[in-house]
Amino acid sequence: MKNRGFTFLELLAAMTILTVALVPMMRIMPEGFKSSRMIERWTKAAFLAQNKMGQLRSQILGNDSDYGFDKTDGYAGSGNFTTDPAYYYTVSDDEGSGIKELSVTVWFDEDGDGIQDLSEQSVRIDTKIADRG
Repeated sequence: MKNRGFTFLELLAAMTILTVALVPMMRIMPEGFKSSRMIERWTKAAFLAQNKMGQLRSQILGNDSDYGFDKTDGYAGSGNFTTDPAYYYTVSDDEGSGIKELSVTVWFDEDGDGIQDLSEQSVRIDTKIADRG
């Protein structure tokens, strides 16, 4: 009768091959999670920047037939979002009288200091709004 099964040497070779294949994969996994988290933050920041720009456009243009273009008040400011307090924004306004140039920058505040650091990636949206009146 022939013995069935694996020898110790065959088991040792299989374990060595598995170890050689798994170690690089274990090193890659954290980088994949880090990239996924970064992409998620950029996507959310882009969504929040679009929402903030929409709010500003509504304030500037209003709902009147003459568009309610506000020529005096500036819209510059900064803060965080109540729905996502870890995301901060800054708004810059050139305070132009005929054409307003607005810029909204949104970032995820990793260290919680409310200030955009060089290491914190951001999304910026620029637009111009003209007075049609």
